[in-house]
Amino acid sequence: LPLRCSASEQKKMIAKRKQKSKMTTCDELMKRVEQTRMNLVERNKQAIQYFEDGQGYENGSKEIEFGTDRGQLQKERQAFQYFLAAAMLGHKDAMGIVGIYYSKGKGGVTRDDRKALDWYERGQAAGDSRSARNAALFHAQGRGGKYSDPEYAMRSLQQAANAKNARAKSNLALIYESGKWGRHPDEVLALKYYREAADAGDAGGQCGLAWFYEKNKGGLWEAENLDSVKATDLARHYYRCAL
Repeated sequence: LPLRCSASEQKKMIAKRKQKSKMTTCDELMKRVEQTRMNLVERNKQAIQYFEDGQGYENGSKEIEFGTDRGQLQKERQAFQYFLAAAMLGHKDAMGIVGIYYSKGKGGVTRDDRKALDWYERGQAAGDSRSARNAALFHAQGRGGKYSDPEYAMRSLQQAANAKNARAKSNLALIYESGKWGRHPDEVLALKYYREAADAGDAGGQCGLAWFYEKNKGGLWEAENLDSVKATDLARHYYRCAL
């Protein structure tokens, strides 16, 4: 504090700093919604605003000052509160992100697979493809207090792929290539999903497609009338794309 400040001025400055260091909680954000008695349209708009605020805090585009700590952890802690409020107001993308925070213990949140799966399933029901993919992986692995259920997982993963989720397509390709989750190996289907994922820019899909070109899997050389030189060039191309 400046040396020439009076005692009253110093108290005001201390109070101001404390106010800055106070994190806005989800409860406070929801209280604002309840106090203003928003209708459904207004609540949806507020959910979008909270989601965008959460993105801003997470990527650092929104200013944050909690004492002297301006690190990524503190930003993620504040972002989580906004994402959680947005999710509680029905924002489907926020539901998936809240699930990720609980799954990874991101932003200092206590890791909790049950809560993560709950939010993934809420997001999936609301139409979020990322939530559907993550719910599929949880059910396949038996995480979140559930028994392993490959059939349910496969349906969820297919739902995500149908919604054009590139990572889900890459996952499906690997499952059909390797015969995991009780599937019969099917290189033709695997190739289809690797190509779709690769075309969408997914690194896993690009690596998988490169591998198929390199090893002539799924009858790829014959289907495209390739010799080993051309196939190798295409494999190298997709490997570079994945970097």
